[in-house]
Amino acid sequence: MRSARPLILLATALLAIVGAMLFVRENVLDYGLRATATQAEERLKLIGATFSTRIERFRYLPEVIARSREIEDLFRNPASPEASLASNRLLTRINAASGALALFVTDAKGRTLAASNYDQPGSFIGYNYRFRPYFRDAIQSGFGSYYAVGVTTGEPGYFLAVPIRLDGRDVGAAIVKIDLLPLEQQWRDAGELVAVEDKEGVIFLSSEPQWRYRSKQPLAPEGLARIRDEQRYGPADLAVLALGRSTIGWSGLPVASFAEGDAGPHRLMVDMPFAESGWTLLYFADLSFVLAQANIATIAAGLAGLLVLAALKIAHQKRQARKIELRARNELERRVAERTKELRQSNLKLETEIVERQRAQEQLDLTRDSLTQAERLAAIGQAFAGLAHEINQPLAALRTYLASTRMLLARQDTNAVHSNIDVMGEVIGRVSHLTDQLKRLARRDDADFAEIDFASSIDRIAELLKFRFADLGISFSSEIDRPLLILGNNAQLDQVMLNLLGNAIDAVRDRSVRVIRIDGSIEGGACVVRVHDSGPGLDEKTGGRLFEPFHTTKAAGEGLGLGLATVHRILSNHHGEITAGRSPLGGALFTIRLSSVDGAAAAAE
Repeated sequence: MRSARPLILLATALLAIVGAMLFVRENVLDYGLRATATQAEERLKLIGATFSTRIERFRYLPEVIARSREIEDLFRNPASPEASLASNRLLTRINAASGALALFVTDAKGRTLAASNYDQPGSFIGYNYRFRPYFRDAIQSGFGSYYAVGVTTGEPGYFLAVPIRLDGRDVGAAIVKIDLLPLEQQWRDAGELVAVEDKEGVIFLSSEPQWRYRSKQPLAPEGLARIRDEQRYGPADLAVLALGRSTIGWSGLPVASFAEGDAGPHRLMVDMPFAESGWTLLYFADLSFVLAQANIATIAAGLAGLLVLAALKIAHQKRQARKIELRARNELERRVAERTKELRQSNLKLETEIVERQRAQEQLDLTRDSLTQAERLAAIGQAFAGLAHEINQPLAALRTYLASTRMLLARQDTNAVHSNIDVMGEVIGRVSHLTDQLKRLARRDDADFAEIDFASSIDRIAELLKFRFADLGISFSSEIDRPLLILGNNAQLDQVMLNLLGNAIDAVRDRSVRVIRIDGSIEGGACVVRVHDSGPGLDEKTGGRLFEPFHTTKAAGEGLGLGLATVHRILSNHHGEITAGRSPLGGALFTIRLSSVDGAAAAAE
């Protein structure tokens, strides 16, 4: 019994707290709802006044039109083109000055004789509107008004109509069409949810566009039939808006809940009759602040009760807390010691792994450099195959000139001997130039970047490969603007052009048409070089992996798959790029972009 007493006291206290929370919530909610309803009613009055003002701005226009001299002349001479044109122009001027959607006049049978949009597509002229209530009301009672979607233009508007009287009889009607849609935008800009419904209960204006031409509840069959006969809202399906109605709190005020749109889950609904055409203005006030205040007050009441309970337990809690703190401290120290030991071991293991990864990275860099050098030497080997034939010719010529020189010395013909020696010097210089180019490509060059002419690098590689071009019957051409000044490394850029031209040679060697072309120019502060070939080109599957290391489209044993990867890496180090595409020659197109010296200086500024 003694052990159950604390539980009974606790349960009683909790029930008291819950009761207090509910009481506070209902009072705060009731007060907030009534205050919100009062504010909504005041706001709805102001909206109604603004609505009326917009309509009243145009109410005088039908009378002005009906009494104008041009309209009278039109009805006295309906077949006169001059009277018709004068009436149309009058309506156009008045419409432009007033800001109405349209102005038009009809005869007594509802057929349009003149309109402000007479010279535009969708003109009202010739259309008969006798089925519209505004026309019938104007003829029968002297004034008609009606909101509808235009059957000619499909644009909604509010129609005001008065009869046109001539010699004491009604001969037609003057009608103005007003655009009320700007009111929707004003309501949206103000962050308000406002709607207007007609006497049948169909919403035709709303700050929520998807509510337009819907009803809060199913329409009566006779009302629906009347709307269809009058073509009031065109082909709209007049669906029922998913809107629930309920009450919250003690006030009994109506609250609407929405299943669609951005209106929010719950809003206080306030309505007000509008004198115009039996309409009703609807205002849906946001209840999020009221509900939030009620929730805050409820939570505050609950917290206050809990604080009272907490105060009763403080002394006991402190005593228990000291014991728990001591046990927790001892346990924490033990766990810290264990964790420190684990971290120390993990740290040692991590340091070992870092050293191993550094060694692996160094080995990887070394292997990559070796493979890159091997790729370069392979390209040089291919170039050397053509150079061998070119070097053999001057060497054979040197043997001939040496034999000839010996004979000329024996004859003591010193002039001829000097001439032979000059020729042999030129031949040796040519061979030396070719071997210098091979040595430049073969050596590793880690020099810093300097200002170089990329066009010269292209010329060197083209000169080196011209023998391969000739042996394989390849037509090579270049159109390069000079100079192409960039900041770069000569040896590395030589390798870029050697790899690209080598790939182009491999691509066209088995083709019936063998063409390679290089274009170079300065475009927008960048040095752009394009390498074209007439080879088979690149498919989509291959194009996506072109610049990956060890990916090659060549047969086994013909390449390491490092050429384009090396080109991509070198150009990236030069802050440039390379892209692949389709050449106008039918084969592959590789485009190199590097910052020119002028472009780099402008970017630095």
